Amino acid sequence: MALEQIGKAEYINQLLSQIEVLVQSNKADDATPIMDTLNSELKRWCESDNPPNAEQLMTVQTNINNISKQANTVKNESSKAIIKQKKTGKAISAYKSV
Repeated sequence: MALEQIGKAEYINQLLSQIEVLVQSNKADDATPIMDTLNSELKRWCESDNPPNAEQLMTVQTNINNISKQANTVKNESSKAIIKQKKTGKAISAYKSV
């Protein structure tokens, strides 16, 4: 494996790690610029003279899938919390009106 490939793989993994940290801290919206960079770097790497091999691409895909699952979990938890808060607010309003 060429040194350039190792460097690209490490950089891609760093970008994925940054995105994962933002997702885990419920700041996924802040990841958009990093995702744009990730997309550009992956495209550049795949079109380079030393493109990633199938194993490297599978690793990147697995990491992206795991981050997506985490993002969906956080989104679902946030939605549940919002619904619970609305129900609580309605219950308090109903109690106050009695």
